[in-house]
Amino acid sequence: MIGVILGAFYHGYMVFQIPGGWLALRVGGARLFGAAVIIALLLTMLTPMATRWNPIALIILRILEGYVLVS
Repeated sequence: MIGVILGAFYHGYMVFQIPGGWLALRVGGARLFGAAVIIALLLTMLTPMATRWNPIALIILRILEGYVLVS
């Protein structure tokens, strides 16, 4: 299970490569990077609560972090 949790980040990162690049062209790299850092900060702060809920919540949270940090 630990491998799935750790790999969830890279799954999200891999899937969002092309849409993240497109979004950077549309919105601008600096704005997208700033928003990504703030959203990643908030998601990372939720990690301890997600570990207490159940492993699925943690996996979903890690996938979302991968989506956000692709920029």
